[in-house]
Amino acid sequence: MISRFRIQLFVLLAVCSLFGEVQAQLTAPSSSSTMGIPSLSGSVPDKASAQISPEAMIFDGAIEPTEYRLGPGDVLQYRSWTSNDVQQLMVSADQLLIIPRIGEFAVKGKTLGQLKEEIREHVVTLFKRTKGVTDSSQNLFSLSLTQPRRVYVTVLGEVTTPGVYTYTGGTRAIVAINVADRPTQHTAIFGDEAFQREQEKRKREQDRLRPYLGEGNEKTASRRNIIVTHNDGTTDRVDIPRFMATRDARFCPLLREGDLIYVPFRRSLNGEIGVYGAVNSPQDFEYIEGDSLWAMIMAALGPTQGADLTKVELTRMANNGESYVTEIKDCAAIKAGQAPDVKLEAGDRIFVRDNPDLRELSRVVVKGEVMHPGVYPIRRTNTKLSEVIKQAGGFSPYAFLAGGTVTRQKLDIDNKDVTTADEALLVGRLANLSVEDTANFQFLTQVRTGYVAVDMYKLFEKGDASADITLRDGDVVSIPAKPNSVYVWGYVGNTGYIPYHEGAPTSYYISAAGGYAEGAVKEGTRVIKARTRQWQKPEETVIEAGDEIYVPKERLYPADYSLQRTFSIVNLIGGIVGTVATIVTLVLVLKK
Repeated sequence: MISRFRIQLFVLLAVCSLFGEVQAQLTAPSSSSTMGIPSLSGSVPDKASAQISPEAMIFDGAIEPTEYRLGPGDVLQYRSWTSNDVQQLMVSADQLLIIPRIGEFAVKGKTLGQLKEEIREHVVTLFKRTKGVTDSSQNLFSLSLTQPRRVYVTVLGEVTTPGVYTYTGGTRAIVAINVADRPTQHTAIFGDEAFQREQEKRKREQDRLRPYLGEGNEKTASRRNIIVTHNDGTTDRVDIPRFMATRDARFCPLLREGDLIYVPFRRSLNGEIGVYGAVNSPQDFEYIEGDSLWAMIMAALGPTQGADLTKVELTRMANNGESYVTEIKDCAAIKAGQAPDVKLEAGDRIFVRDNPDLRELSRVVVKGEVMHPGVYPIRRTNTKLSEVIKQAGGFSPYAFLAGGTVTRQKLDIDNKDVTTADEALLVGRLANLSVEDTANFQFLTQVRTGYVAVDMYKLFEKGDASADITLRDGDVVSIPAKPNSVYVWGYVGNTGYIPYHEGAPTSYYISAAGGYAEGAVKEGTRVIKARTRQWQKPEETVIEAGDEIYVPKERLYPADYSLQRTFSIVNLIGGIVGTVATIVTLVLVLKK
């Protein structure tokens, strides 16, 4: 009997639990927001029992009581220090704040700071009358904004997604503008004529304004003339560059319920101001009446670390656009408050120069057989090779001074490296050279290196200071080890290093490298001296350790050079024969 009763009780509880879940699902409020209106999650606090919603506590900065204007739905915390009571209060729909045992206060058009002062005065009067306290009663309570209300705002104009959005009263207008200007993906639906018409309308408008605004998308929307119209008929202007640079609330107000934000087209015809040079974000700005020199430099995110603020150039163009005047302004004094800021006019151009830094980093690389290889700083104009070798601790016992080299990158007028390929392009400009000269130039361009003429043996072994050279930024000083071989390359059987034998002739090393390869030009063989990097004929020098032997190939000219030469000879002979025949014919005619 007991067992059956327990089973029935368990079934009854299960049915009740299931019914409760179903009822909760049927009565739970929907979390979806209005179509097309982004919404912050979290419910609006109930008037009778104001609850804090952490999801709605989203701010882009602390709220200033003197700036924040109260409205329906704001949740405030009131604490009485006499009773230690804490109350969560919400502004009613008719814009009243009711504080139990204190009174009701109208908040329409008032800031949080103004409301605090009004309540303070009321509490002082009340407590003087009932408790007989002094002015110290101003410390008997505190009032703070716990949760800003949620507000609807409308964003129109030159934004990607105009419409109605929900934010909090602690959100600034720049957030709504940026969100409305984000690209959105629109899923094209067959027959979505409304969307297509809107796209065509926007395209026609852009085409109409292209002659005035140009092609750049960044010039389509204004960033300094954005108007925020409030429900009470007042307006504020949003100046995004100034706000981003200064974070001054005057250039970007907090949102209120019912705000209309209009982003107009950028009207470049009304004038612009250019800020260039040593600023963090050089650009052109729309001109606004009241713009000043230092304010616009700050709108360009301020000067760079190396900017010379004492000599800022302000160029003002004449109305006819035919002449201009440039003045030098001391913005360092303006920044320090020692001089007044300079009012700007439409069309002004500001150029901030860099401070000339004569401490520009210059360095050379020293590698190979020195005591301390590495990177060493040098002066920009007059550091000698001997100084750098001394900094590197001198040479090691294995250093081969005769083979020491200094290589340098070749730079053009723009301080860019000139590569071998760049030099090869010069061939097309050698119209006054013969085919042989052009071929030789191509060959030498391929094998040349950026060696600096230096004789380290003469400088360091013989102590001849005249052989010292001045180094330049980026030079590489290489000191090889004492060689014991000769390098043979080019058109030989086996390119590579051959052990050095004192007194051995050039033929010995070529033979050891497998002899001349097919197509080699024996008489073109050259010895490249390790000490001077000079090219010499084998019979004019003695092979030393570290030298190189190069054997060229047979043809250095274009592939059809022989055929071209043959044609030239044939044409020349034909021309001579034709001339002779013409002369003979004339002579015969004259004799008749």
